[in-house]
Amino acid sequence: MKRHGQHLLMTFSLVAALFTSAAWSADDCQITFSSPDVSFGRFKQDEEVSVQQSWHQMPSREINVSVNCPESQTMAFFVQAPAGEKGRFYFGDSSGLAVRASQMVVDGKPYAIARTIDRTQFTADGDAQQSQLLRNNNGVIAMDNHQQVSGKQMNLVLTLTPVLSDRQFNHVGDTVTLESDLMWEVLTK
Repeated sequence: MKRHGQHLLMTFSLVAALFTSAAWSADDCQITFSSPDVSFGRFKQDEEVSVQQSWHQMPSREINVSVNCPESQTMAFFVQAPAGEKGRFYFGDSSGLAVRASQMVVDGKPYAIARTIDRTQFTADGDAQQSQLLRNNNGVIAMDNHQQVSGKQMNLVLTLTPVLSDRQFNHVGDTVTLESDLMWEVLTK
């Protein structure tokens, strides 16, 4: 199969607050992203990291997230975006975007990360680990010995990985733009 000059232009937008790199939660906590917009640039199929069942994993990008609150409290960092029935984020109309949270630090100390869907008590959904794959309406919280961690400052790294279907390479013109708009929210208790 020949592939001459076919490229995909991929864009990813973090929707924080009106195109700024910082946003505020309802409890006066400030959310700051190292980059509010992430562009994957142009990809060629030969740049794929791996292929599994006609899905092409492309190179990832990392974003640092900082949450600062005026008082010590338990913080949960949630994500919402258009997604499929299993909660996987859409990237364009036939591809996906994997989002992984890692390197959780609260008030300067590293912690394991638990995933939650509970927006009030932040009850952990499974065991805390060093990283968590996020799906639509998932949140992450810092855990220490099965206990939620409180603090004034929370930092974490988000790894964004496009996973493209064969269709993106086989049925495109010269340039296709793929986008995914993720909305982030910090809840506290």
